[in-house]
Order: sequence, then structure tokens, then C-alpha cells
Amino acid sequence: MSQVLKVDGQTSESEVQLAVEAAIAAVKNGGLAVIPTDTSYAVICDAFNIGAITKLRIAKNQNSDIALPIAAASIETIRGVANFSTIANDLASALWPGPLTVLTAAQSSLSWKIGQAGSALAVRVPHQVVAQAVLSGIGPTVMTGAQLAGQAAVQTVEQAQEALLDMVDVYLDGGPLSPRISTIIDATTDHVRMIRSGELSLAQIRAVLPSVIDASAS
Repeated sequence: MSQVLKVDGQTSESEVQLAVEAAIAAVKNGGLAVIPTDTSYAVICDAFNIGAITKLRIAKNQNSDIALPIAAASIETIRGVANFSTIANDLASALWPGPLTVLTAAQSSLSWKIGQAGSALAVRVPHQVVAQAVLSGIGPTVMTGAQLAGQAAVQTVEQAQEALLDMVDVYLDGGPLSPRISTIIDATTDHVRMIRSGELSLAQIRAVLPSVIDASAS
């Protein structure tokens, strides 16, 4: 049976720490956890545990060919799995932690099963204190929306529970979240493109990288 642990503004610091530790332990033991992020609730698992990734896909009713995003608490950790260009590194360094997803290439030496070989690697460093605490205790982590495949992002832990049921070991309840989506930047080539407009505007992206192409409407 799943654990549901409070991590909202009314929860004591010691209780939040215990909840964070429970989520970290669940993931390290091959399970799933749901955490609040700076955009929506997300389900996470160990990026290098094939059994955990399979469990996550089953929970979400997700096709195994769909590439799974990777999150971490710092850009340094992301650099261990992502083959960043100089431009992508500069952009991520300026805007992480935050609601920015960068599409890039994975390091060729990695052995994992997060999607089709050759697919772009989506990476992110969320700006949310609980997410940061959990991710810092794990390392590179699969992090994707805590909803069934094809459904809208969820803003409450109850919505996540309704979707994923007892497939998740630990739910961290940070209260209702404001609906947000991350901005997605495709940095897989030298012609960097914004392919989804989100919490970060085109103007904010271009303040760091003036040459970025707006492909969000195409």
C-alpha cells in the first residue's frame, strides 16, 4: 500500500525531511515516488533500474518507445548523462534550476533503457525545494508527469493517486500546485529552437541566447 506524506507549508521541517528520505529510499529500492515540482506533480524512478522503469511505464500506461525525461538537482549531475553543446550548457547554466527542459544527446557510454536508441534526451533541473531535496539524494532520475499517458498534467496529489494508484510506493503531498508547463528548448543541433512555450518566455530565453529560433507555433 502506498504511503502519502505531507510536505506542504504546514508540515514541520523534521517531518518534511522524513518524507524526503522515504521517497529517496523508495526510488533507491527500485520503486516509484510522486513528488511536487515547479510545474506539476511528477513520478520518479531510478534512471538505471530497468525494472523500475518498466513499472513506471506500466503505471502510466505508456509505450516503451517513448523517451523518458531525466531530472537532477544540479547541472553538474546532468552533465554526467547529457552531452551538452557549449550553447546548451550556457543556456542551462543561466536558467537552471527552473522550468526549462533541454533536448540534447545522451552520453554514449550510458547503459539504460529510457527510450529508443538515438532519441533526444530531455533533461531538467526543477526549482522546487522538495524536488531538489529528493533528487539530490538520488542522482540522475527519470521524472515524468504523474498522470496516465496522454492525459493532462496533475496539480494535486489526489489526482496523481487516482491515476497511478498503488503502483507508486510514496506520494509526497505538497498541496495544490499552480498549473505550469516547462519551456522546451531543442539543442540537439547548432540551430537552437524553442519548440514549446512555457513558464519561461521567448524573451527570457533570448536574453541568454539571442539566436534561439521560435519554433513553438510550427
